[in-house]
Amino acid sequence: MDAKKLLNSKERKFYILARMINGEHVSYQKLSDDYFVSRSSIANDIISIKKRLSKDNIPLLFNNSGSYIGGGEIDKQKIIKRVVIDLLGNKEGKQLISLFIDSRLLKTIFKLFHQKLQAWKLEVPENNIGDISISTAILVFRGMNGYQISWKKKDQLDSVLMQFDKYPLVYQLLKTVEESEIYHFNDTEMQYLYYIIIGNGFNFFMNNGQIPAEFKSEVKQLIANVSDSLNIDLTKDSSLLEKLLVHLYQMKLRLESKTTVINPLLQEIKNNYPDLYGVVWYALSEFSENNHLAVSDDEVGFVTLHFQAAVERNKEINRILFVCPNGIGMSSLICAKMKRILPAAALTEVTSKHDLVKKDLSNVSLIISTVKLSEQQVPVVNISPIMTISDMKKIASSYIDVVTKQSVEKKDEHIVINDVGPFLKGNIFFMDEKVTDNIIDVLLKSGTWNDEKSFECYKKSLTKREELQSTYISNGFAIPHGDPKFITKSSIAVAILDKPVNWGNNRVDIIAMLMIKRTDKKIVEPFMNLIMHGIKNKEWFISKMMEVK
Repeated sequence: MDAKKLLNSKERKFYILARMINGEHVSYQKLSDDYFVSRSSIANDIISIKKRLSKDNIPLLFNNSGSYIGGGEIDKQKIIKRVVIDLLGNKEGKQLISLFIDSRLLKTIFKLFHQKLQAWKLEVPENNIGDISISTAILVFRGMNGYQISWKKKDQLDSVLMQFDKYPLVYQLLKTVEESEIYHFNDTEMQYLYYIIIGNGFNFFMNNGQIPAEFKSEVKQLIANVSDSLNIDLTKDSSLLEKLLVHLYQMKLRLESKTTVINPLLQEIKNNYPDLYGVVWYALSEFSENNHLAVSDDEVGFVTLHFQAAVERNKEINRILFVCPNGIGMSSLICAKMKRILPAAALTEVTSKHDLVKKDLSNVSLIISTVKLSEQQVPVVNISPIMTISDMKKIASSYIDVVTKQSVEKKDEHIVINDVGPFLKGNIFFMDEKVTDNIIDVLLKSGTWNDEKSFECYKKSLTKREELQSTYISNGFAIPHGDPKFITKSSIAVAILDKPVNWGNNRVDIIAMLMIKRTDKKIVEPFMNLIMHGIKNKEWFISKMMEVK
């Protein structure tokens, strides 16, 4: 960097990160001197960088020579990918991309891949092409600069993917880079990119029949676990199973290649479906442990959308009753118009005003009538017998109001401490403790154990899960949990700390220990609902914990 060039805080963070990605160990004093700012400013920069790294579970370490990024070259390329995607979506940030990758190289590779896929008439989504292009361009750029990946993946899938002739489209896609004299891949790089490409477009390059039977069983178990937690049977939803098989196998390939996808809707998903997100996060922790994967929040968000779609399919149709005394012809005309603006299955039957009093309205969400009715137990929309455009707007608006109100009411019903209060009673600890292991012991000892062996086995399984992937969720909350087979009696223990303690790459001040038997998974949804709302409003969460203390 030109020492005479002064950078703003945002730019400085990226310059420091780029230096660390390139292997430099940086000290606060050296950075302070280089960028003409105080050590406290550098300390804030490092905290920001540490938070960025934690998204991909990559540690920021330090020794006598300064702070540095842990992990290998693949981990560093994972960081670069997230940074590049962030910067591409920001006009002000595009000038910083050159710190991490040659933007002209990225454009060239994207164009090559896009043209090849068009020639094959494969309609791969634009974001998938972009993801593949960015990963490939980063590997090429880093390889050109002497940074080589180390890949030690050895399993059944590995041996299959190394048979390049079995996946000619993937092979030909990568060969376009070599044929353009941009870069020549070695076998390790080729294998690594196979994982990334197939992980971004499984249904284009492989078929469902190539998914191992054992993996299919694990996906079915995941669906069963989420179903148990939600108290909704989603196990018969063939569409959910089919889509999750593809998505989760793609995810497995992505995570095994230590790459990731960025979910632009993540915050909206957390805000709109907090309870489901929490349940999926919890269920995926068991799934990820079985597959030795570290699943990011971005991936949890995508899986949540699949389950939300299944939940919507499982909901009862918001049935509509149409009251019309004007004969079959007129009622048929109005029904035809209504079907243009309402779900096909919503309009169940037409009735007269006289017969309305005999109807069971318990499963009716809305009544549409061309005549004035007495007060009803469900909302009524009065329209003209000839159904004007204004009437159509009124019907559509009322139907949306009904659907939205039902959704909100259902969500509010779950935000009650009564569902989980009995499992929390006596297990809320306000602590001034700095040693994480001591906090964990206090929480675990509040549970009920058959014997010392069960206690130790559960603690060991908890530690093993934490080593694979941090159970930090957000805003200072961690939700540690171990193997439920060692649990005798379900309980939940919560530590609320005076000061945050280290938890992996993050800091936490609320630790909720879940000790839940497999048969009690219905507890998970209401508690994760509390957690997700607590993440938004920590004071509210603490007040709820004080209610049951």
